[in-house]
Amino acid sequence: MTQTRANPEKVAQAPVSRRTALQLAGVSAAAPFFAGAANAETSDAPSTPLVDTSSPQRQWAVREMRGLANLFMPSFQADMETLDPEGIRLDVQAAKAQGFFGTLPLTNWTPPGSAKWDLYQSTILDEAGDDFQVHGVTYNLDADDDIALIRKLEDMGVKALLLATKYPNDISAEDLYQAYKKRVEATDLPIILYAALGSGRAFPHLGPAGQPLEVFDRLADHPNVVAVKVSQPISLTSTVQICQTVADRVMVAPVNLDFYPLLSRHYHMQWSGQWNGEAVQTPDNQLGNRFLAACAERDFETIDAIAAEIQPVHDYFFRLQSDVIRIGAHPWQHNKYFAWLGGANGGLLPDDPRAPAGSVPTLTMSDREAIRAVFANSGLTPTDAPDEQFVVGRAAWERGVRPADLAVTPQYELG
Repeated sequence: MTQTRANPEKVAQAPVSRRTALQLAGVSAAAPFFAGAANAETSDAPSTPLVDTSSPQRQWAVREMRGLANLFMPSFQADMETLDPEGIRLDVQAAKAQGFFGTLPLTNWTPPGSAKWDLYQSTILDEAGDDFQVHGVTYNLDADDDIALIRKLEDMGVKALLLATKYPNDISAEDLYQAYKKRVEATDLPIILYAALGSGRAFPHLGPAGQPLEVFDRLADHPNVVAVKVSQPISLTSTVQICQTVADRVMVAPVNLDFYPLLSRHYHMQWSGQWNGEAVQTPDNQLGNRFLAACAERDFETIDAIAAEIQPVHDYFFRLQSDVIRIGAHPWQHNKYFAWLGGANGGLLPDDPRAPAGSVPTLTMSDREAIRAVFANSGLTPTDAPDEQFVVGRAAWERGVRPADLAVTPQYELG
């Protein structure tokens, strides 16, 4: 199915922030959400939500960041140590087939500065070409280390950066802002902020539910800050507060798709990214992309119809992923399995060196059966290849590798 994209010419530039306009009018910014929120015609939200295109980076983001972008996970050979470039290239091709606008390579198993990182990043970027975005991610506590990483990513050709550094939990608002500012001002690349929970990314003394709204507000004034990614466990209330604070200048992109039918009635919503988008669609039925295109167009009838279709797969994914994220990890083998069902390489991942011990769940036979079932319930057709192919990866399977050849099978139940 060809991906449907919203027309950027329909998006108005914001001469005055909606938040400021509401304040000048003496109206609470929360009022639209609690007065007729389910009916756009009777709410006091503007008929066309405003989006800022006042900088080249924001113009680029509104034009190019549409629909879903996924998280990219590496592929390994049978020793579970050596990267599989053929499998990596297959995953880039699969992401393109899904209609994703881009991808963010995870570096848990390939730290910057290692030979694996260079091979991993260069292989992804080479296969991506000019028509598919590859994003970079920063995570060093020391600003100079992050800036050095940004320079490497710039040289390799990434199109945008997610700032995902963790900071001391007792950091002051001013120190947190200055730490972000050093990174933001070190590059001209479009910057995506990260609203999240957990140690180092939530600061209860700086805002409701740990979200540093004042800091995000100040950062949104920088012309190359283009978006805020809102992590899956963040509540609807916190997401609304983030929108109230920054959506007049930058795009807010929740991972939780359940929020979009409401938020799109009041704010411009056009993308959701850097997560396991393969969990909610296949190349021939791009539910997530069509859903987000409808949100951008404010086609509420289509939004509500697709929301009903996508619910079985989205609910399963949400329950699985959000609980694991709260303890500092991801269900990596499940994530890989979702992607493989839609044509990606698959292949098991080694133990995550950054995850707390025991936090990554085992992908059981009943899990695999349940995932296939929710795909069917959402009208998605998964691959009919045997799960043994998933264990080694499509590329390795074609080379004759079988599960018995693997050195280990972490977090996976055979059978």
